[in-house]
Amino acid sequence: MKSAFAQLVRLWFFIFSATGRAMKAIASIFGIGEAGSSRNQKPMQMPEAVEGCDYEVFLSFSGPDTRTGITDHLYCRLKDAGVRTYLDNKELRIGEEIGPELLGAIEQSKISIPIFSEGYASSKWCLNELAHMVGCRRKGQIITPLFYHVKPSEVRYLTSGYGEALLAHKDKKRVDNATIRKWRAALKEINAIHKLHLQLLFFLPPVVSTAHEGQLVKHIVTKVLSELKKAYLVVTDSLVGVDHSVKEILGMIGTNMDDVKIVGIHGMGGIGKTTLAKVVYNKLSRDFAHCCYLDDVRDTSNLKGIVHLQNRLISNLSGQAHPPVDCVDEGIRMIEERFSSLEALILLDDVDENSQLSALLGRCCCFGPGTLILITTRNEIVLRKFDVKLIYPVGEMDLKRSLQLFSKHAFRRDHPPLEKLEQSREIVKIAQGLPLVLEVMGSALSLCAQREDIWNEYLEKWKKGRIEAIQSKLMISYEALDPCQKQIFLDIAYLFIGYDKNTAMYLWEDCELFPAHGLEVLQMMSLIKIEKDNKLWMHDHLKDLGREIAQNSRLWNYKEALDVIQRKKGNEKVEALCLEFGDCREYRLPLEGFTTLPNLRFLRVDSESFNYDWRACKLKVLNLSSCTRLTKTPDLSELPTLERLILDECQELAEIDSSIGELKNLVFLSLIGCQELRHLPEELGGLPSLTVLLLDRTCIREISGTINLPTSLSKLSLAMTSIRHLPDSIGALTSLNHLSLSRCSWINRLPRSIGQLHSLTELDLSYSTISGLPDSMESLENLQVLRIFPTNDSIRISAVPKLPVSLTSLAISLKSLVAIPDLSNLINLKQLVLLMEGPCELEQVPLPWRLGRLSKLQLLALSIPHMTNLSRELGALSHLKFLYLQDCRSLQCIPQISSTVSKLHILGCWSLTALDISNLKNLSELYIVGTPVEDLSGREQLDNLLECKIEKNDNYSVQYTLRRNLIEMVFHEEFA
Repeated sequence: MKSAFAQLVRLWFFIFSATGRAMKAIASIFGIGEAGSSRNQKPMQMPEAVEGCDYEVFLSFSGPDTRTGITDHLYCRLKDAGVRTYLDNKELRIGEEIGPELLGAIEQSKISIPIFSEGYASSKWCLNELAHMVGCRRKGQIITPLFYHVKPSEVRYLTSGYGEALLAHKDKKRVDNATIRKWRAALKEINAIHKLHLQLLFFLPPVVSTAHEGQLVKHIVTKVLSELKKAYLVVTDSLVGVDHSVKEILGMIGTNMDDVKIVGIHGMGGIGKTTLAKVVYNKLSRDFAHCCYLDDVRDTSNLKGIVHLQNRLISNLSGQAHPPVDCVDEGIRMIEERFSSLEALILLDDVDENSQLSALLGRCCCFGPGTLILITTRNEIVLRKFDVKLIYPVGEMDLKRSLQLFSKHAFRRDHPPLEKLEQSREIVKIAQGLPLVLEVMGSALSLCAQREDIWNEYLEKWKKGRIEAIQSKLMISYEALDPCQKQIFLDIAYLFIGYDKNTAMYLWEDCELFPAHGLEVLQMMSLIKIEKDNKLWMHDHLKDLGREIAQNSRLWNYKEALDVIQRKKGNEKVEALCLEFGDCREYRLPLEGFTTLPNLRFLRVDSESFNYDWRACKLKVLNLSSCTRLTKTPDLSELPTLERLILDECQELAEIDSSIGELKNLVFLSLIGCQELRHLPEELGGLPSLTVLLLDRTCIREISGTINLPTSLSKLSLAMTSIRHLPDSIGALTSLNHLSLSRCSWINRLPRSIGQLHSLTELDLSYSTISGLPDSMESLENLQVLRIFPTNDSIRISAVPKLPVSLTSLAISLKSLVAIPDLSNLINLKQLVLLMEGPCELEQVPLPWRLGRLSKLQLLALSIPHMTNLSRELGALSHLKFLYLQDCRSLQCIPQISSTVSKLHILGCWSLTALDISNLKNLSELYIVGTPVEDLSGREQLDNLLECKIEKNDNYSVQYTLRRNLIEMVFHEEFA
């Protein structure tokens, strides 16, 4: 019987899936039934049940008490919500026993709702139903009692009408004593349910309005839907690592549902957006009476039209058949009119056009308060256009989770067997954290019974870069680009991965590809990333796709590039050449070969020794990085259009040819890592367009004398050079906005003229030997970022001058400071790191300035050994996200911390014994190390905590790691 029933359910599932109604079929699997019973009155006119139908809910009630009241109300509301509910519409004849149809309905139902009214116990039919429900409960059925105008205690202790009814049954010998005992036991078990599961209890007092009754029915329906998991979606059984993302999305949604909320989840194809959205949907569906999931919106819209999706949405949310809409405008009108007050949960999967959202959600998202809408898309622009405020980007999986996901598909376990561990790690690296690729690879290998030869074949094939099953999915995103964006995508795939974004911008601007907009689109579609160091990044599988699409206009393989040059035949298609020779380091490149490439705009060469007789009249970018035998730059006078010259890591380069003075269009010159370069040519000062000069890790000692740096410079980096001092003439660089002296170990002072750099926004003195700061620092009216980290303890800066109010990020690490500097004027600070770290023998003082003035702070890191307490205004910092306290050895108490803090690190605070974190509802990271906190209030209330370590021991390893992470955060300006 059960086997036949299970087969029927499966058959229904496939039938409904084939007709686009899989959601309804899935819901039916969770329960069975349209149930109820009526006693001693005329039957209600109910529609006939479908033959062979299974039920989800059984209603047990006393007809005279509730048939035309709350039972009718509850039945109709459950039916409207799509719950198949059994309600007996037959009139009972005296002496008739409960029939097999009713017993079967109870047994099949997932939930039984006995409605305990005043006359319930007077009906032996009701009591027999109850006893049968209790028997089914032991097999997993849920009982949700409703006490209607009856106190639970009357049922519990068999007082008033309930006790009298049982006595009447006994006295009139309506049933035998065994039945009476069974009924008592059933009522007693209902009492146990009441005690153990208060959330399953519903109670309506004797004197209430019909409005209260309506609210109670609404709550019951919501609870029933929750228990049935009616809208639960089928998600892969190989889920890995989604918990953190789910918690973050739920945190974005929050608990305040007074309005409609829309959450957009975006990422590249195959990254796991749909899986993540389904998990969130499943977790929340139990709280909604009306749910709708529309899968593959993009494909369905293309194949069947958006009207088909509108009809599905209307049908799912209304829970009943409706006249189909015939056009988009009619569908929008119906959605806006019918659902303007409906509270619903909606998931729209794989949306690719803004028009789809307008068609399915109404022009102004017309749903009622409390509605939650989840949208997945590859294109963030779609979300922005629809004014979605809550946007969650899905990134790649780390190696640990990638190995686990691969193993689940390949081996059906969390970890690979030892003999397959190394091969599995190689495969996981190829996938680069893309869940779809991991699933495809693991599933393919799961069919091979771990045969060594087949594994080796697959591994070799995948190392070459093509995994057929995902190419079509990635191609979808490429085809959505316009022609200019496609060209930029292909350029990055072929040439510019790992390059500074600005290097490529010149090529694209010259080709009129509108790169600023194009890069924004590519990022929003998750096809590229621009990393924090401004470098371009692309997933390897997208790179392979790009190189497969365009193989003629961009020549990456040096053999193909050489062939084009040596043939000396005109080739107008070629715009970029990369001549990376690998181990073949010496080539002579013929002049005529380059003149046949009239549209060449980018050239990359890494040969150790090559002939300089080449030119390309339109060349914009010349990259000769890592030409390790290059001692002098070639004659550059034949390259008048050159805008970027990159000579990084040319380790033997000692001289810049004077012809560099002919490059009047040069805007970017990079000499990073040219360790033999000690002097700059005078002609450098005559470059009117030069804006960026990077001299990091050269042996340049001075930039004064006969050299006058171009006043057009906006960025000058002298990091890790041998520079002795800056000339007073530095003040003439009025366009300079970035100056780096990081890790300069020979310089000890800044000139007063530094105060004339009114355009300066960033000054990096980290790990340098600067021993004093001029008072003119206050004049840097646009300075936003200042880092002062000495390179060793011998550097003595005893005081910090007054700093400009424009600062947004300040990082000071000075052991020699004798007093806590007054920073209360820096009202624009978002990131403050003050690490004094000196001896705590100094006079112990509280923090001397008001924290409340720094109202924009997002990161506050302090290490002040003699500070006894923080300002009480700490709790008023409404933007603070990260509070870091290390080696504040005299700190005795911390006032209330702002509830916005998500990361709290307290390290080596020896005098701190009590801490209240009860209001930190957003806290996700808590470290209390080397701190003897005994009284920690509120830890049990931290629902969002992901990382936690509380340890009284110093554990210097943990402290060092957290300190290093803090410094990295400062340099990446994550909060500035």
